[in-house]
Amino acid sequence: MVYDKENFKNITIKDVAKRAEVSIATVSRILNGKDRVSPLLAERVLLAVKELQYQPNDVARALKIKESRSIGLIIPDIENPFFPALVRGVQDAAKIHNYAVILCNTDGKTEEEKKYIQFLYSKRVDGIAFTESVDNKKNIALLDSLGIPVVLLDRRVEGMKASGVSTDNRLGAFMATQHLIEKGKQRIGFISGSPKLSSGADRASGYQDALLHYSIQYDKKLVFIGAFTYESGYAAVENLLLSRHQFDAIFAANDIMAIGAIECLNRYGIRVPEDVAVVGFDDIRLATWYKPLLTTIRQPVYEMGQYAIKLLVEHITGERSCPYEKIFAPELMIRQSSGGLEESK
Repeated sequence: MVYDKENFKNITIKDVAKRAEVSIATVSRILNGKDRVSPLLAERVLLAVKELQYQPNDVARALKIKESRSIGLIIPDIENPFFPALVRGVQDAAKIHNYAVILCNTDGKTEEEKKYIQFLYSKRVDGIAFTESVDNKKNIALLDSLGIPVVLLDRRVEGMKASGVSTDNRLGAFMATQHLIEKGKQRIGFISGSPKLSSGADRASGYQDALLHYSIQYDKKLVFIGAFTYESGYAAVENLLLSRHQFDAIFAANDIMAIGAIECLNRYGIRVPEDVAVVGFDDIRLATWYKPLLTTIRQPVYEMGQYAIKLLVEHITGERSCPYEKIFAPELMIRQSSGGLEESK
């Protein structure tokens, strides 16, 4: 409930229901992220919430005590080894600032993403750290409409004016491809992430930049769109092998796809790096345990999580009002999979 100074009345859930032309129960379900409703109905209710400046039942909010001391963190895939380090960075930094973190894993699903956005709003979080899982403009518009500070993690979101933290993905992909070219590779297969996500698009651009820089012709037959998963890395290389397109190296847009690629090469009796060199992206912990040790592009993932909370707290407290983009520099980690190090005996 919130006080409407202009009309001298308290705005209640009943007013929201009336404005949206739905039942009170429907408003309650949408704000609490319960049950599935049509996207149009949810948008209508949330628009009414915004227009009336209604905030769900909470005495503290009515008294303009705006802090719940909690932060939402939305990520697409907790099983992806990239994200635990990111989550840890967020949690450690949040703890220093005396905030609790509510972790939401969307499994890369549009409906899950929307549900968690609504859920975090209903829980009155002070801010949200957000890694986009799917290219869904409605979810982004919903998030942008709530009036809650948001910091984007690892990916930019077109049309959303929010602070962000990422690595220079385009430069990192250039460095990975350049390394393979300097090792004498000319037929470099590329396993990308989704081109609809900024990280996937930027890494694809970096790969093409390097080919152009070294006057190597781009061959779309060597490029496969992956899903940042082990399975998609394996499948991409298997498709390359079965199509009989010649290649002497693979650059995968993340480490898990690179490991999937190596496993496929091993199955077909192709040696890494003697026959085909492989480079990944991220430098997850497994990169230093897997055999051969994985050459990759390092992102300072833990530090990215920490910096995201620094920015988010600055927005929550009003210390920062304008969006700011922090871009970390990538680092090439040369190991065995590209022929950079001899395998230890």
